[in-house]
Amino acid sequence: MSSRWQRQGAAGLAALAMGAAAITFSTPASAATLPPCATTTEIVRSGHEIMVPTSKGNTSCLIGRSFAANTTIVARFQFTMRRCYPNLDLASPYSSEKVGELAVDGSFGPRSEAALKAVQSAVGTTADGIYGPKTRDRMKFLTPNRSNCYRY
Repeated sequence: MSSRWQRQGAAGLAALAMGAAAITFSTPASAATLPPCATTTEIVRSGHEIMVPTSKGNTSCLIGRSFAANTTIVARFQFTMRRCYPNLDLASPYSSEKVGELAVDGSFGPRSEAALKAVQSAVGTTADGIYGPKTRDRMKFLTPNRSNCYRY
């Protein structure tokens, strides 16, 4: 009887290990190593001062539905998309709405994700709804006085 329990225990451990491996590989390795964006920082790029999402001064950070950024940074990011990309149609299923109509509420919900996907498509990067370094490198950001938008 003890060998039966050993076989079942071994099978259970193998199943647990496979489940853990599946969870480990479900998040892209690059995304797992970057922190959520926590604030915006004024930086100079191409001769223009722009406000870019950062984490502890590092511009390599994430904003998305699965990455818990604070409401202030999400609201600033929503405002940036509204001002810099007002005429873009949101991604499906909200394609009848414009990015310029996006609510600045600090909640990165389905409409914010659809707005980001629209921006990503417009700037030629993967439209995955996650703001990270590849999106940062191609999108426009507001100047500190919020009057103009310039590429990173």
